[in-house]
Amino acid sequence: MKTDRLLAITLHLINHKRATARELAHRFEVSQRTIQRDIDSLACAGIPIYSDRGRGGGYRILENYSVDRQFFTTKELGALTSIVGRLNNLLGQSGLRATEEKLRHLADSQESDRVHEPLIMDFTPWGLDRRTKELFRTVYQAVETSQVLQIRYASPRGERTNRQIEPLSVIIKGAAWYVYAYCRLRQAPRLFKLTRIIEAVTTTLYFVSEDHPPYRDEDRDLRDARPTTLFVLRFSPSARGRVTDFVSSENVHDMPDGTIMGFFPMPEDEWVYSWILSFGPLVEVLEPPHARERIVELARTLSESYSTGQSTLPTTSS
Repeated sequence: MKTDRLLAITLHLINHKRATARELAHRFEVSQRTIQRDIDSLACAGIPIYSDRGRGGGYRILENYSVDRQFFTTKELGALTSIVGRLNNLLGQSGLRATEEKLRHLADSQESDRVHEPLIMDFTPWGLDRRTKELFRTVYQAVETSQVLQIRYASPRGERTNRQIEPLSVIIKGAAWYVYAYCRLRQAPRLFKLTRIIEAVTTTLYFVSEDHPPYRDEDRDLRDARPTTLFVLRFSPSARGRVTDFVSSENVHDMPDGTIMGFFPMPEDEWVYSWILSFGPLVEVLEPPHARERIVELARTLSESYSTGQSTLPTTSS
């Protein structure tokens, strides 16, 4: 709707300071002529919007201009308040507390208490204990204060390293939480999975966040650069729920006999084999042949461990 687009254009200019007609047309998927008419409508409505010509020009809005409650419905304010409130339950006394208070002041709390929330976003991981909650809060507060963290980190292979990181952003991706940080050990930006941080201590060192590039989801350098192996697995129909919890439905295919065929390019490490074994008799490895042999070997070792009573667990650690 045009009204929604006009509000979105206003908020975009407030947040980004300046934008050209071409940029706005691309963002809102309309013609530049439509954007020009929208700008005229905003000016007629009293929005202090200006046009700068020449190189580096574009549309801008008067500095310090802000929108007030009239631009949001009760449901919109209630949804924003709910999201920020649930984040505060996880992160504790963060800078978002002030944001939550402002939203609650704008929202009609009595009205919002009487309706069902159409979208509930609970950011708290399953099985969250006191130590993990403190870890979340330590990391997020270090992001807010731009303080260096001293962490002990476990890789997917169980290798442990001590690192100093400059935490820049806390990210929830899928069902997992990460911290995007500049790693002083690797001298490059990295993603650290929060559940793999064994310990995090805030140091008295500070850093300048602007010295590092912001997080970009498409940045492949942050991702696992290890080579992958294509695993072809056949699952029992009863394993569908667990399979689709882990991978996209595009990776699995229903077979005429009722089984499920899955194609998974994954780094070949101990984790992937433990994941396959966790399905027990509900999965069969078809490809590659050496992976099938590896599963047989692991199953035999496991059986011998329980039948003889002699542990086969490795005793070395980093």
